[in-house]
Amino acid sequence: MRAIAANAVLYDVALTAYIVAMAAALGHLVRRRESLWRFAMIATQVGWILHTLAITVRGVELGRLPILTPSELVSVVIWAAVLLEIWAERQYGMRALGAFVLPVVVGLGLGLPTGLRTLALEPAIRSAWIWVHVALALLGLAALVLNFAAALMYLLQERQLKARRPSAVYYRLPPLETLDRLSHRTLTLGFPFLTAGLLLGLLWAGVAWGSVLTWDPIALFSLVMWVVYAATLAGRTVGHWHGRRAAYFAIVGFCALLLTLGAGLLLQGRHGA
Repeated sequence: MRAIAANAVLYDVALTAYIVAMAAALGHLVRRRESLWRFAMIATQVGWILHTLAITVRGVELGRLPILTPSELVSVVIWAAVLLEIWAERQYGMRALGAFVLPVVVGLGLGLPTGLRTLALEPAIRSAWIWVHVALALLGLAALVLNFAAALMYLLQERQLKARRPSAVYYRLPPLETLDRLSHRTLTLGFPFLTAGLLLGLLWAGVAWGSVLTWDPIALFSLVMWVVYAATLAGRTVGHWHGRRAAYFAIVGFCALLLTLGAGLLLQGRHGA
């Protein structure tokens, strides 16, 4: 089997495992069956291992780290987000976390127009700095996926608490204080990585492109995304935001994150499309 075929098959099987895990995690959320949670965890871990192999094979095929095109970036964001989800679920004992992170993972995975198959390396971006820039930004984005999941869980649990007859979901979600703490920690973890990555990208753009103001969809939406998350972190730190307001801002920030990834995939720019 050729390397490119193995890469594509591994990626597709990994995505299938994520889909199966998502269905089991959602089933656990509403049916309260522990067997579904265990099955979801196994499927998630199998998918992550296969995804790791797919990225590795792709890297061997290209002779470089596969993190230099929009499709590759989305793939690695998914990979890192799943890894953080597995860790956070064990660390915080949040068995419902997969039901909120995996739909995002599957949505991003299915949204890849070409998977890992048709990618092109732009010669101009052969720089050591680009690896550091991309790696830092990816770590930040992965943490912010969990920030979104925690915010969504917070709003849902708050709604359940206000209801006179809460549904089965109420008994699966952690207390509001735990969810707010997870949202805050993932933001404080992801934002410094995102900021450092974007700053390095800004400095590199001035050298490689001749100007930091060159039109590029990813750069433009990345700036918008950074402003939203900076405002959220400032609000939490200085304004002592917490709870619902912080959750709403986390969701707005995630929408900006999706626009950034979508712009990279769909619009022509210096990062490629």
